[in-house]
Amino acid sequence: MFRTFIWQLLFIFSLLNYSIFQHIHPSTQQWDYQRHGPDTWPHLFDTCEGEFQSPIDIRITNLIYDPHLHPLSFNGYTTNSSLHQWNFTHNGKTIIAYPPTLANFSISGVSLPEIFYLVQFELHWGYNIYQGSEHTFNGFKYPLEVQFIHRGRFSNALAIVSILFELRQHDNPYIDNLLSILNQTVDTSISIEHQLDISRLFPTDSSPRFYLYNGSLTIPPCTEDVTWIILARKIPISAYQLEIFTQNSIPSNFRHTQKLYSRKILANFQPELHESFYTEEDTSIHHSFAHMKNISNFFLLLILIIFWMIR
Repeated sequence: MFRTFIWQLLFIFSLLNYSIFQHIHPSTQQWDYQRHGPDTWPHLFDTCEGEFQSPIDIRITNLIYDPHLHPLSFNGYTTNSSLHQWNFTHNGKTIIAYPPTLANFSISGVSLPEIFYLVQFELHWGYNIYQGSEHTFNGFKYPLEVQFIHRGRFSNALAIVSILFELRQHDNPYIDNLLSILNQTVDTSISIEHQLDISRLFPTDSSPRFYLYNGSLTIPPCTEDVTWIILARKIPISAYQLEIFTQNSIPSNFRHTQKLYSRKILANFQPELHESFYTEEDTSIHHSFAHMKNISNFFLLLILIIFWMIR
């Protein structure tokens, strides 16, 4: 009877391990971002057509300020992170970075029921510098999104912190170390070990601004009940630095935004209706285009007047 009990425990333990593995890692069924891309996923994986899917478009009119949200705490991310040896793997779909076991990077606060520990982070980019992010803001796409996937030690639930990069004219020297490592992982099935200081990617203030919603993994099997924390602060990156991704063997690896349905998007700060998601530089670019359009309209009207007078 004791032997039977031991076999039952081993069977239950193996089921738990398999469940955890399936919760984070995608199914072995064939999928990609081209021939078997996101449009085919709902036909291959039932969960991919659920009503709690990610990514989403975050619109300022849908935001709800929740003053009861606790501050988001990053534990270990901004102290001695450069001493750790990371594993970077190019798996043919994205580049995944795995932290060392003893690093203990974690997040807490917000509305999380426990401390969540970093499992991996992965990157999403597009064909060009004007797309790539999975989450969008008022329909606006960013060129790069990095997602830090955390798992609760006791619940095995997932919480993902998302950081978006915005296009800038000049290089960002603080991400050169990361980009130099990623530049070595341009082909499939490549894995390298490298030290990395990721502290520059995370806010140092005690209460960073963020958006919060309930969603899913953005890759098959699109497992739902994932807590998403989208940082409001963007990281600058230049077009030259983005060439590492646009010239990668993976042309793009982002999923288009999904329907929000009845979900709520919370924010730990009070968004104003007139507040823009765009930065001053983004706004100046849009104003430049508007100014050029006004000039072209003026010359078109002038040509029409001259043509009418000649007649």
